[in-house]
Amino acid sequence: MELHLSTEEVKELQRIQKKDRFHRRRFIKATVLLMLHRGLSMEDIQMSLTLDDNTINRYVKAFQEKGLKRYMEDGYVPYSGKLTEEQEQTLCDHLDENLYIDSKAICAYVGQAFGVKYTISGMRDLLHRLGFVYKQTKAVPSKANEEEQRAFLEETLPDLLQAVAAGNAEVYFSDGVHPTHNTKTGRGWIRKGQDFEIDCNSGRKRVNINGAIRATKPEHMVYDVADCINAQSTQRLCRKLLYKHPGKTIYLVCDNAKYNRCAWLQEWAAGTRLEFVFLPAYSPNLNLIERLWRFLRKEVIHSIYYDTYAKFRQAIIHFLDNVKEYRNELRKLLTLNFRTVGNSSIHLAQTTS
Repeated sequence: MELHLSTEEVKELQRIQKKDRFHRRRFIKATVLLMLHRGLSMEDIQMSLTLDDNTINRYVKAFQEKGLKRYMEDGYVPYSGKLTEEQEQTLCDHLDENLYIDSKAICAYVGQAFGVKYTISGMRDLLHRLGFVYKQTKAVPSKANEEEQRAFLEETLPDLLQAVAAGNAEVYFSDGVHPTHNTKTGRGWIRKGQDFEIDCNSGRKRVNINGAIRATKPEHMVYDVADCINAQSTQRLCRKLLYKHPGKTIYLVCDNAKYNRCAWLQEWAAGTRLEFVFLPAYSPNLNLIERLWRFLRKEVIHSIYYDTYAKFRQAIIHFLDNVKEYRNELRKLLTLNFRTVGNSSIHLAQTTS
């Protein structure tokens, strides 16, 4: 296809190229005419500008019929969606308060609320553009008390940490965990469209661990492996803590499990340097050791196959015995930064030496 331009038209198109080089549509419309004027073939233009021949022919026809000025007038308006900005904001507010498990139900809501029809794929595109993603919900204790959690973080725990800073005490967070000898799948980088298969078993035997981590240096851990986590195993854990810190008061932060509240255990503790500090009810989010158990599962359990219970148990114990090897990771993960059930963030000072 041949196209002859005047000297003035060539200069004007070159000026547009320089001025609008970041305006892709105008830049391409000007470049197509210049390339044809210089004798480049349709194939070369298609390859260089990633255009099809119909688009090129349409540009040439528009230039010939309208002239350069009207040809370059770009009345193109990008697609902005079927909803107005006000409707999009209303939709966002609605989704912040209501959970939908699929986009089909959201299509139905939009149709009812705004009289606008969306396909499922169109709704997904809209949700992504509005900043929504499809992800796992987060479970929170339904009976947790925001005021009690804040009081623990703003009054109780700071007083305990002051005693630690004075060199008179240590604070430990304690809880039990019961990993089961059964392969748990986890996430990893896998080629799109393919699976990464992990062998699995159907074991039901558990490793019962009663553990405690130091609040100011969370890589310092004491644990007890037992047939059952009860008052007796908790007492053994307490004895280990007292032996580890002679002469100091031990504040053991724990939940309200019955074995922790056991009358004879509390009576025994009253005659020692160890004092139980109970978390507000339904507050696993305030127990620092819960983060360690998640880290344990990530490092030792998830997506790892153990053909025997003995190997599974040994891997867990090896992790617990060598937890200081993860010092850098734990110092970042187990900070004294907490989020309450009411979504308040509270940050406390922590020893990092």
